[in-house]
Amino acid sequence: MKQLKDRKDHKVKQLKRQNGLTSLQKAGYSFLAVYSVSALVLLVACVKVDILPAGYVGIAALVLTAPGVLFGFMHRKLLMSITADILCVLLTAVSVTGCFYLEKLDSTIAGISGTGMETEAVSVYVLAEDPAQTLADAADYLFGVTLSADRQQDGRSVSNETVQNKAIRDLEKALEKDLEIREYDSMFRMLDGLKDNAVGAVVISSSCAGLAADAEGYEWTAAGLRELTTVSYEVEETVQAVPEDVPETFLMYLSGIDTYGGVLTRSRSDVNILAAVNTKAKEILLLSTPRDSYVDFEAAGGVKDKLTHAGIYGVEQSVDALERLYDIDIDYYLRVNFTGFVDIIDALGGVTVYSEYDFSVQNIKDYHKGYNRVTGLEALAFARERYSFERGDYQRAENQMEVIRAVISKAATSSLLMNYGSVMDAVAGSFETNMPREQISDLVKMQLSDMASWNVTSYTTAGQSRYAQTYSMPGRQLYVIVPDEDNVAEAKRLIAQVYGAGEAKEEGAQARQ
Repeated sequence: MKQLKDRKDHKVKQLKRQNGLTSLQKAGYSFLAVYSVSALVLLVACVKVDILPAGYVGIAALVLTAPGVLFGFMHRKLLMSITADILCVLLTAVSVTGCFYLEKLDSTIAGISGTGMETEAVSVYVLAEDPAQTLADAADYLFGVTLSADRQQDGRSVSNETVQNKAIRDLEKALEKDLEIREYDSMFRMLDGLKDNAVGAVVISSSCAGLAADAEGYEWTAAGLRELTTVSYEVEETVQAVPEDVPETFLMYLSGIDTYGGVLTRSRSDVNILAAVNTKAKEILLLSTPRDSYVDFEAAGGVKDKLTHAGIYGVEQSVDALERLYDIDIDYYLRVNFTGFVDIIDALGGVTVYSEYDFSVQNIKDYHKGYNRVTGLEALAFARERYSFERGDYQRAENQMEVIRAVISKAATSSLLMNYGSVMDAVAGSFETNMPREQISDLVKMQLSDMASWNVTSYTTAGQSRYAQTYSMPGRQLYVIVPDEDNVAEAKRLIAQVYGAGEAKEEGAQARQ
C-alpha cells in the first residue's frame, strides 16, 4: 500500500512539474513573440533610415535572429527558460530603444535636408532705456520708417517695401488702430531721429538693424536698441541646383548666420567656411573667408559689399559671392544659426577649445591661453570675438574653425549617445542644408563601410584693410578687407590639391605595385 501511495504521489508531483513547465513555456513563447516583433520593427527602421550599408543590415538581421532561435531551444528546460525570459525582455528593450534612436535620426535628417522658404523679419525697436515693454505700450508713439530708402536699395524680386508695408498693416491690425508714421530717406537719419526723440519707435528689417553698428558713429545701436516685437514673412528664393548624386569631390559652404531663432531667417553670415571634400582620398580642406571681405554678388548689381552682408539677401547670394571670389562652383550649403550653435554644444555637455591668447569677453568668460572648457554660450563668444586680437577677423576665423574641431571631437565620444535625444532636437531646429536626404544617407553609408579616418586641413585668406562704401549702406564708409590676390590664388591651389588628391593617391598605389 505504501509503495502504491508513493508511486501515486510521484505521478502527481511529476504532473504538476509538467503543468508548471507548460505554463512557463507559454509565458516564455509570449516574450519571444514580443521580442520577434520588436526585432522585425528595428530591421524595418534600419532599412527605412537607409544609412547602414547592406552588409550591416544583413549582420543586424543575423544578430537579431540568432537569440530568437536560441531562446526557442532554451524554453525546453525550466531553469534555461527563466534565463531566456530575462534575456528576451532585455533584448526587447534594446530593440525598442534602437527604434527610437533611428526614428529620431530619420526625422532629424528629414528636418535639415531640402530647402525651405527663407523669411524676412521686420522688428519694432525703441531705445534701450524706453519704458515701453510691449507693442501696446508704444501704440501712441510716432513711428519712423524708411520705405523709400529700402525700395531703392533692394534689388530682390520681393522688395523690402512690400515686406515693410505688410509689417505696418499687421502692426496696425494687432493694435486695432492706424500708426502715426514719419518717413525718412535713410536708415541713419531715422536712427538719429530715434536717438533725438523725434520719433518714439522705428520699424526696420531685423537684418538691416544689425548693420547699423558697423557704421562709424552708430556703434551705440548694438546695445542701445531694444526690440518690442517682430513679424516675419516668407520671401522668394532662387533654388540652387545640386548634383544628382554625391560627387567624389565637392564643395560645401558652411554659413553661421547672425541671428537667434529660425535658421531660415535672413541675416548676416558671420561664419563663412568652404569645405572642399574628397571622399575617395578622405581629404577635407576648411577654407575660411573673413566676414568683412569686400566682394560682389548678383543682388548688388556690380556694387561691392561685405561678405557678411550678402546673407541678408539670401543664402544663395553668399554662395554667389564666394563662387565669384574663388572662381569655383559650390555644390551644397549648410547653415546654422547661433541658437543651434549654443544648444548643440550644451546638449553635448560642453566642449574644450584651444585658445592661442589670454582674453576676456565681458560678462561671459575669461579665456586663458591653452585649453578651455566652455558651454554653448561661452563657445559662441569665443567664436565671435575679434576686438581682443591684433589680427582681428583673421584670429576670429581661426577660432571658429577651432570650435568646429572641438564639436566634431566631442561628438565622436560617448557624449553623443548619452545625450542623443537633446542633440538631435538641437540639430533639427537649427540646421538647414540643400543636400538631398538620399545623398546624406549615401555619405553616412560610405563612411560606415570603410570607417576610414579623414585628413582635415585649414586655411584662412587675408587681405588689406580699408574703409569703403558698400551696397547695403550707401553713403557710409565701413571697414572692409580687400582680398589679397596671392591669398586667393593659394586658396584656389589648395582646393585643386584636394580635388586631385584621389588621383594622386591612386597613382601612388599603382606605382608601388
